[in-house]
Amino acid sequence: MTDFLDPILHFIAENPSLAGLICFLAAMGEALFLIGLFVPTTVVLVGAGTLVGLGKLDLMPLLVWTTLGATAGDAISYWIGWAFKDKIKSMWPLNKYRSVVESGEEFFKQHGGKSVFIGRFVPGVKSVVPGIAGMAGMNFTRFSVVNFTSAIAWSVAHIAPGVIAGSALHAIGQISGRLALVLGALLLVIFLAVMLGRWLILIILPLFPNAHSAIAHWFARRPDRISQWIGHNFDPAHPRSAGMLASTVLILITMPAFFWLVGEVAPNEPMVRADLAILNLFDSLRTPVGDKIMVFMTTLGDGIVVTAIAIAVASYLLFRKAWRRGIGFVIAIAGTAIFVPVLKLMLHRSRPMELYTGADSFSFPSGHATLNTVLFGICAVLIAHDRSRWVKAGIFTVTVAYVITIGFSRIYLGAHWMSDVLAGLLFGTAIVSAFAFVFGPIHNEKIGRLTLTAIVCGMLAGFGGWHVARSFDAGLVTYAPQVHKEILQASDWRDGTWQSLPANRIGIDGETEEPLVIQYAGPLEAFADIAAKDGWVHPPKWSLSTAGGFVEGETPPDSLPILPRSQNGRQPDLILIRNDADGDGAEGGRWVMRLWPSRYEVLEGGTLEPLYLGSVVHEDILRPMGEFSGPKMDRELPGVEVNPARLIPGAETRQRANLTHVVLARLPEPPGLSTPAAD
Repeated sequence: MTDFLDPILHFIAENPSLAGLICFLAAMGEALFLIGLFVPTTVVLVGAGTLVGLGKLDLMPLLVWTTLGATAGDAISYWIGWAFKDKIKSMWPLNKYRSVVESGEEFFKQHGGKSVFIGRFVPGVKSVVPGIAGMAGMNFTRFSVVNFTSAIAWSVAHIAPGVIAGSALHAIGQISGRLALVLGALLLVIFLAVMLGRWLILIILPLFPNAHSAIAHWFARRPDRISQWIGHNFDPAHPRSAGMLASTVLILITMPAFFWLVGEVAPNEPMVRADLAILNLFDSLRTPVGDKIMVFMTTLGDGIVVTAIAIAVASYLLFRKAWRRGIGFVIAIAGTAIFVPVLKLMLHRSRPMELYTGADSFSFPSGHATLNTVLFGICAVLIAHDRSRWVKAGIFTVTVAYVITIGFSRIYLGAHWMSDVLAGLLFGTAIVSAFAFVFGPIHNEKIGRLTLTAIVCGMLAGFGGWHVARSFDAGLVTYAPQVHKEILQASDWRDGTWQSLPANRIGIDGETEEPLVIQYAGPLEAFADIAAKDGWVHPPKWSLSTAGGFVEGETPPDSLPILPRSQNGRQPDLILIRNDADGDGAEGGRWVMRLWPSRYEVLEGGTLEPLYLGSVVHEDILRPMGEFSGPKMDRELPGVEVNPARLIPGAETRQRANLTHVVLARLPEPPGLSTPAAD
């Protein structure tokens, strides 16, 4: 996988002006009047800063480009406000965001000229404050000075976190590239979850204010009590209607998704195959340092820690006589704690590894993911109650990051399948949403939010830290990487066991792909040397020059790098290509052979050889308009005469029930030659 990412980084490094232009456009886009709500500037600038930290870009040119873009965007917004004045509020689609414009006006009245500097850092108003300054007739010279100085500070504030993250990943990468890849993937998942929530609040919801009001009024006109209750509580004028609406939407999304997952984990479903592929992918990325980080997080999410924090929170709520919320909290935690093992016993889904006893020995759903989502989600709801929306966003961001990290640790360590964790997160989110819907509107039960925060954080640090210190070493042993090797006697393998091995490649999405027509046991170098006699060669590695071949219309097939494909989450250990004998030069296609490691080993005469499974496919090189070269698989089942495994001495051909021919080949490893380890 790192081989696939390297060309992208090299391309950016060799084209720094392009990266600067992208940052300029992103920074200018976010500063444009209201348009900035739709521009994912944070994603772009943090990503660019990460590349600086990784040593792929220079910091100063990037800061200059970003500062100029932010300055230009605010200047354009100022001109729009100066030119159109109050007409802006009635222009489409700006009239959909009247509340944002009005918030900007209020902000400008409160802070005056300095609002141009302060507002750039305030979500929700930063894209309208420059336009408001123009509408108010602020002196352009004064505006320009404040605009430029704030743009410098804003650029540093957005790029610096990426630089720090990139530097950390670069330092980790010096220890282990796989560890850096795992942590980078975790940060990406958390970052995307937070950004999606932000866009939902700022962009999507404001588009439907009239729909919200129309639906509430429709219910209010109906005579029955339920409709009257819905019409009253969901009326936009109701102070807590937005929170109740958000809770309802989350319940309507998460619960159906949870029950859909329950049906998708039945045997032979694509989700089951995808789970295995992702398990193998993480297994290939594990490192000792990564294991320690993930064991720390998964131990911090153990049931004993969850129970201790839940008891402390429940005791505090009841002590403060917040009876309804306290009882609701106890019901939510206890109900979840009962539901998880009951569902596990009903489904009887095995874990990827042997853990625990009784109901906990089963896998679906993840107790860690479910209980931690419910516990910390409800605590976040209580702590964020009646806070500003940006304080709420900060609280929920921290909560989401923590819960996702715990779920991620369960998949990484092989304690759960991916679908187990997804189901736990979905069900837990539904319970938290139900709690917020029922108990969110309560305003006469006063809770010390700072005290509750201190209790949760103190228990997590104190009791959780004690539990981690006590159980960490045992956890490293429990979650040690599993060896999933199965030894096959060579005679049994040839006589019939070969039929039980996978017949098709399984993609990372769990879908069945092309047939696996090679079963080879032996050293890969020897296979490549023998296949070379029939024209099979190693494909070009990914680089800026080879990637450029895709945009040229006359690139020969053997000059194009191979697109990545995985088998059950594993990358191929050997790839060979051969030009199509029927084609010539740039006009022909090519054959592509891939060998993936398997969990099997073949034993014969006291010699144990790893068994590889392989496919041979044909790729036609498409050349639209004569300007591009794009490989496209047009044949996934070759004839036996094309299969390079047939060249191995002693190779035998077998036929499956579907008439697919499989070549079995074994080549003992010569003395002194070591077999490369599987990725």
